[in-house]
Amino acid sequence: MLLATLVACQPSDEECAQSLVVEAQTLVDNGHWQQARVVLDSLHATYPREVTQRRLAKALSDSIIYLEAQQTMAYVDTLLPPLLEQADQLIKRFKYEKNDKYEDYGKYVHRLLATNKNTARNFIQAYVLDNRQTIVKSYYYGSKQMNQQSVTISAGEESDIFYGSNYHFQEGAHYEIMTLDNEKSLSLLNFVNTHNGVRIRVEGMGDKSTHNWVYYLNDHEKEALSETYRLGCLMKDINRLEQMQRVAHAQVLRYGSK
Repeated sequence: MLLATLVACQPSDEECAQSLVVEAQTLVDNGHWQQARVVLDSLHATYPREVTQRRLAKALSDSIIYLEAQQTMAYVDTLLPPLLEQADQLIKRFKYEKNDKYEDYGKYVHRLLATNKNTARNFIQAYVLDNRQTIVKSYYYGSKQMNQQSVTISAGEESDIFYGSNYHFQEGAHYEIMTLDNEKSLSLLNFVNTHNGVRIRVEGMGDKSTHNWVYYLNDHEKEALSETYRLGCLMKDINRLEQMQRVAHAQVLRYGSK
């Protein structure tokens, strides 16, 4: 009889599931959204047959997504305007270029790094695309083909090597352009920016040990590359915030109507 009484006093699955919904609601009301998610996940896993309470749990989960999206939009609205203002000020030192026939995106090139000002020489060019990506190109010009594979940037005891994809053509002399992707580009520019005040050595390397060339960045190049780095970082942050804004806006529209 005692055992029967104890069993009879045990709450039912529906009551246990309902208790978890109430607990999750309290957590949501107090702003503890991640903890509420854990409780709701436990409800779904422990009481899969309690359909009514699981529907309530699903509605509560949707509410959490909506609240988080609203919070994200407020966060972006605070951070994005000053970043855009900083970018607008810095971009005045750059020239906008786009060939509509061949290019999907235009690019912002520092006025000191424009290609037409750097013909017949080895140099580092950097620019920021419309899609917020930063690109660095290592230009080689010489009497023989090198098949450029990498470029090493050195300042005192510190150095870093960067690899990219090479494009070659010949118009009397040999021209080669090695392109780095976005993250490698920002890393190279960060190295230049960090060592702006000292002499920076650039060594290009081809596919043979004898195929290498060395030059040094002048002060104007270092400043232009440093400013491109700052613009690239700003654009990267702006792109991240804009993506967050788009996702949050879509979530507010979707879950706000429920």
